[in-house]
Amino acid sequence: MVTAKITDWEDDIFACLMCGYCAPVCPPYQEMGWESITPRAKMHYLKQFYLRGLVDFLLKRKVRIDEKFAEAVYKCTSCGHCETVCPVDIPFAKRWDEIKQWLIDRNVADFPEHRQVYENVLREHNIYGEPHEERDAWIPEEAKISTHPEVIFWVGCAQSYRQRKVARDVVRILNAAGVNYSILGKDEWCTGAPLMRMGYTRAVRAQLAPHNVEEVAKTGAKTLVTACAECFRAFRRDYREMIGNPPFSVYHISQFVEKLVRKKRLRLTKPMSKVVTLHDACHLGRNCGMYEEPRKALKLIPQLKAVEMRRNREETLCSGASGGFNLIWEKEAANIARRRLEEAVRSGAEVLATTCPHAEEHMKEVARRANIPIETVDLVELIAGALESEEAEVTPEAHSQR
Repeated sequence: MVTAKITDWEDDIFACLMCGYCAPVCPPYQEMGWESITPRAKMHYLKQFYLRGLVDFLLKRKVRIDEKFAEAVYKCTSCGHCETVCPVDIPFAKRWDEIKQWLIDRNVADFPEHRQVYENVLREHNIYGEPHEERDAWIPEEAKISTHPEVIFWVGCAQSYRQRKVARDVVRILNAAGVNYSILGKDEWCTGAPLMRMGYTRAVRAQLAPHNVEEVAKTGAKTLVTACAECFRAFRRDYREMIGNPPFSVYHISQFVEKLVRKKRLRLTKPMSKVVTLHDACHLGRNCGMYEEPRKALKLIPQLKAVEMRRNREETLCSGASGGFNLIWEKEAANIARRRLEEAVRSGAEVLATTCPHAEEHMKEVARRANIPIETVDLVELIAGALESEEAEVTPEAHSQR
């Protein structure tokens, strides 16, 4: 087992200017107001720990990595906003994952709520701890599964167990376009994206990433498509940094739909007279740089009017549902989501669309409790709603997806 050392982050620790640009954009800081949880404060403390010496010992200065510091590090939604505003380009998104693993290794971070998710994935290969054999129970009768697919639809934990309508809607879209596709079913394991945000990166690198990439590669498919922002980030960014480029292309469903429409393989013809605003999921937007693709997908829907919230794209406000933050600090996470929902209402939208299943589930619940008058849906539901019903019966054609 290779354990990280503080020297691994030496360049970043000393590069930090303590400028404070990261503080006002940090969602937990906006909600809690403690300077100690800002990115710059955490970098400053790491620097002091790195430089500790005999004088500190003689003067009994307590510069140590303990549970209090660990709690400050974990008061983070993994939104990546601190990285986008950093003037010296510290890769905070990756560093927080590594530092959390380091804290776990030092036995100063052990949150029961996070450990439960970790154990669920190890035992049942999904974050909820649901029976693994039920992972493909959502598959509808009309799914046209191929034995020699060109495309693998990566479903993810949320859409396999909690948001099955979204998974079925993806199938409708693929059927309508005549895509030659398949699904891994029980060979699909959690990508580990939620675990990485909680600090369990080593397990993902050693077990989940190799298994998932190998299982997709074994099908011979040249393209992977997913509707989950976290799963997309795992394959597009995290896995590549861990084990190298996979032998297949990775698409988010919004990219893939635009491609299918451009090639005249998919027609979205059913009008949808709704005012919709897009919540830029942090993992798809800031962490993968995909802002325009979901917007282009919305523009393909006839009569749909898209409006923007004040904070959008790189400046979007996190929903508070990621990084395991909402599992521990429920009240603060709900307040973060409430501010986002209220911003959506002020935009004049009737519907808030997102590409993150966890953000959708979280904001739906907060809106229900706070009686906020806006509907939250997955982008896929809107796209599928623009399909004419007979299009779902198109026979799959053997076309290359590359």
